[in-house]
Amino acid sequence: MNLRRARVMIVGGNNTAGPLPDLTRFLSAGRAKVVSFIGHPFEDDLERRSQLVDYRGGRSRPRWTLGREPHWWAFSYLLDLALTTFFVLILRRRHDLYVSGSPHFGLLGLILRRLGIVRKTVFWTHDYHPRRFRNPLLNSLYLRLDRLVAEESDWSWDVVPTIGEHRLERGVQTCRERVLVVCDPLEEKELASLPAKEVPAGSILLSGLVKDGYGFDLLVEAIPLVRERNPSARVTVTTYGPFPERLRTLISERGLDDCFDLMGFIPDDREYSQVVQRQRVGLALYEPRTNSHKKYSDSRVKTYLARGVPVVMTGVSPIAAEIESADAGVIIEYDKEQLVDALLKLLSDDDFYGRCRENALTLAEQYRVDRVIPAAFKRMGIEP
Repeated sequence: MNLRRARVMIVGGNNTAGPLPDLTRFLSAGRAKVVSFIGHPFEDDLERRSQLVDYRGGRSRPRWTLGREPHWWAFSYLLDLALTTFFVLILRRRHDLYVSGSPHFGLLGLILRRLGIVRKTVFWTHDYHPRRFRNPLLNSLYLRLDRLVAEESDWSWDVVPTIGEHRLERGVQTCRERVLVVCDPLEEKELASLPAKEVPAGSILLSGLVKDGYGFDLLVEAIPLVRERNPSARVTVTTYGPFPERLRTLISERGLDDCFDLMGFIPDDREYSQVVQRQRVGLALYEPRTNSHKKYSDSRVKTYLARGVPVVMTGVSPIAAEIESADAGVIIEYDKEQLVDALLKLLSDDDFYGRCRENALTLAEQYRVDRVIPAAFKRMGIEP
């Protein structure tokens, strides 16, 4: 297969920070003949829409955009499939490559391959969760579907190696040559940083979910101790949805309102990037729970690295080992005292901060989309 003559269909979540939109933008810049992106909202997405966008010659041509309901579990998944099928029928063309990012879209890809509408399928797993659902029957269905799609797709792309390792433990039978580790890549526009002297000295960023298990409570315990020795310390928080009232109340009860800037969801990518660039430290405080899916995910800390923001994180996500090896931040246990020490070190020691900052930018270069994606296609035998 020659990529420049290929028709590629990409089906998954709309979230612009996800790997599938990254792949779409990369291929649509003249690297594939035709790229069709079918996007749907994730469970936590505030922007509720499904869309079909065609790209030819580097230009986009929106075909359909439909408003969507709040997430209604099984109904929403079925509606995802129905709308995707509708969009495929509208396109009226065969596709050389079908890339999906979740099991139900992967299953549809296998059906379309059987019907001759797509030639080859790629299952790019970026949100693997062995215990996704509390309901045992529903979770068993999810794992069976994951097994089917992983075993039957022409290629499996896993964002971290722990996904494939866990599948092997479950007895999933996949051919090693068809399983590639393809991380969530960074686009060139994301690799943007301010001069170190323009970064506020006490700025700390927590970006991502603030649910249980994401370390916000640990941060609330630690920040008063940090402020005792560094009064300029202040935490900016961005998240995908409304900030939980429980946590607002917790901040107020502790008298920490002047320590936090709760920005919530920032829909504009450029504005979000500017917010990240103005931070001295980025946090990823995943709690090491037995059932944590973060050990099978590619952490959003790359967002920090790309802007020259050193990271303080727990060792749950596989990227923690890479950050520690590159000296691009500080890896800690899920411990208040360790968090305080790490924050004070990066906020107060300019030499240490400078080294970590440069190492963060160097490490981010390894995750560039123009390195990650061509390397994956080359291993698949697809000519760029």
